Amino acid sequence: MSTAVASNTSPSVTRGHKKKARTRQALLDAATELLSERGEVFGVAEVVQTAGLSHGTFYNYFLSREELIEALAPHVAERLAERLALETKDPDPAVRFACISARALTVALREPATIRVAVRLDRVRRELLMQGPLAHLARDLRAGHRAGRFTQPMDDGTIDVVLGSLLLAARRIADGQVDVAYRRSVLRRLLMALGIPSTEAQQLAAHATKIAGESLESH
Repeated sequence: MSTAVASNTSPSVTRGHKKKARTRQALLDAATELLSERGEVFGVAEVVQTAGLSHGTFYNYFLSREELIEALAPHVAERLAERLALETKDPDPAVRFACISARALTVALREPATIRVAVRLDRVRRELLMQGPLAHLARDLRAGHRAGRFTQPMDDGTIDVVLGSLLLAARRIADGQVDVAYRRSVLRRLLMALGIPSTEAQQLAAHATKIAGESLESH
């Protein structure tokens, strides 16, 4: 006589977990919206109102507003990493740099609220720069210098200037600078500053901007 082994996960438990995940996501999305529009000047009442939830529900997930904001940093960093991490296989580090940079600027256009939060929260920036796609971008800068594609010395100062310029441009785009010519101009000028000739920099910027738009539309 055989004995059936009961499953540890019943349909009701699975539904409960999914509902909890959706509720937590709603709170994080509401905080993202408020933070992007107003900075950190908001309270729990505004979060639950924006999320369409009761006040008591909030404390089933977070002990305080500060804990919510702390949880928001890895949430935003992960979302941006997912959007930026589409693989660029070109062997030329200058092309890879242009494509990753163009993708970052295009994400700023498509997800302005997420970008505003990323710019405002130091922890998000650190995660993107230390472990996320922008860390890959820094490696491509160094690889481009070793290959002779970038003639400028690739010290920490140069890398900080490049990444800082991209973050500033992304913020400007998130705040309404939607002209594609602006994105191409930012890329062209960064490439020229790194030592790429003007004509090639213009071609690379146009190519990378086009590819970035196409790749994000298909995902």
